[in-house]
Amino acid sequence: MCDTLNCVKPEKKRNLTLSLPVELIRAAKIQAAQNDMSLNAWVQRAIDQSTRFNRGYLAAGEKILEAAEKGTVKIPKRKCTRAELYDR
Repeated sequence: MCDTLNCVKPEKKRNLTLSLPVELIRAAKIQAAQNDMSLNAWVQRAIDQSTRFNRGYLAAGEKILEAAEKGTVKIPKRKCTRAELYDR
């Protein structure tokens, strides 16, 4: 048995059927038209941006945890005042 994502043969494109509320589809079509894009291209870009952001967010979190485990995170000894925190 293997992980599904590792067993699927890589393809350049694959069809996907979605069932979405009519108003959401209408709003997406309007946004796509405003960006001079097809709905397909607009949805592809939206998914790509969302997953890219999430991957970057997770990678940053892993770097922070790694630094914390290694003890390379510098924490100031003194406490900041509320005013100092708001100035940052």
